[in-house]
Amino acid sequence: MPDVVIMILKRDTAVYLSMILIVFSPFLALLPVVLLFFNYFRYHREGDFGYRGTWSLGLLLLFVWSLFVGIFNHHMMSVVASFAFLALYIISFFAQNRFQSEEDIEELFLYAFLLTIGSALFGVFENFNIINRDPIWWKYLFGLCTVIENEENLLRITGTFGNPNLAASWYAVMVLVGCYFAERKSGRKRVSIIIGTIFCVAVLIMTESRGALVGLFLGLFIYAFVFGQGKSRIMRFLLLLCGFVLALTYPTWFPRGDFLPSSIDLRQAIWENCFNLFLKKPVTGWGLMGIYFADSNVYQYLRILHAHNVILSLMTMLGSIGLAIFAWMEWRLLQDIIFLREKKCRLVPLLAGIHAIFIGHGLFDFTMMGQQIGILFIACSAIVGGLTRSFSGVFPKYRNILIEKNRLHHINKKISS
Repeated sequence: MPDVVIMILKRDTAVYLSMILIVFSPFLALLPVVLLFFNYFRYHREGDFGYRGTWSLGLLLLFVWSLFVGIFNHHMMSVVASFAFLALYIISFFAQNRFQSEEDIEELFLYAFLLTIGSALFGVFENFNIINRDPIWWKYLFGLCTVIENEENLLRITGTFGNPNLAASWYAVMVLVGCYFAERKSGRKRVSIIIGTIFCVAVLIMTESRGALVGLFLGLFIYAFVFGQGKSRIMRFLLLLCGFVLALTYPTWFPRGDFLPSSIDLRQAIWENCFNLFLKKPVTGWGLMGIYFADSNVYQYLRILHAHNVILSLMTMLGSIGLAIFAWMEWRLLQDIIFLREKKCRLVPLLAGIHAIFIGHGLFDFTMMGQQIGILFIACSAIVGGLTRSFSGVFPKYRNILIEKNRLHHINKKISS
């Protein structure tokens, strides 16, 4: 595997070094975003404009709308939080313009998978108390401690993501990535990837996230249904169906299965309170931080950041207009996936499966609010748009203008010296 890493790093050192920060620290993950932010405005002043797909445009609309909602509600924290959508827009813009070939995207996913093995190793150290849970600044920095502690999270591993559910969401995606490469590699590389995938499954179970397991089940179903053919597809579906039946019949066999009834009651109470919030402001919502800072007269339950459901969170925070923008983004993404499938793009099963994982996990959580998971979710969705543009043949294949200009700058600098 080292030769693969060397080959990848030679392609775009800045991109892959940024990935190290994203995988191994929820706080250092912000550095690449800040650099992209400044580069974006720098090159736009010079008149460079790249391709904007549906996801980039949708995120820009969500930024404008969330900013308006924060101002409308006179809530400064929501106004500040709205700039997260602007950062995600720039990430989407970058991903759509930089990754438009199957080879580049596969290299990106393979490198992310390899880095995740390192993150998973820290999770194992946590699980066996080789790394203790005593709060120290560097543990917070590298996501080895939960920033917001509660009784439910005290004995669960966080990997390098600062929260068990965020870690589970990332590991679930990488399990699917491992399945993809295990089917495409051969020999020792295939064996190494299978071992790495099993390792990710083990660490996913250590997070004890039931929502992530539901998401992974849905992702594997989409992956197997789209990718498999003939008897192979039937066998995969039957295996997934058996797993789902076991989870329903014997919940205690699965992570924290004995707490499932009480957990459902907790979620139900949160959903009811958040839905009542939505009914009070169905058009604008309460702002991105509106649920947490809601007055006790209108929200009479635990102080939480989100509604533990993607759709309900967006409804409560950004109202029906914000939800409509997100629904439009999802619809266009589905159309792009169908188009790529017709064009026989080999990455379709993986990208569709990854999105299904986020949707499945999103039934019980809103992990996309986390920095690392938000970057992963937006980048994977934006890549679909980039591939669609590349396969459509309407426009010439784009190279990332930021990286290309940096390379030309370095070449000119060497010539002049």
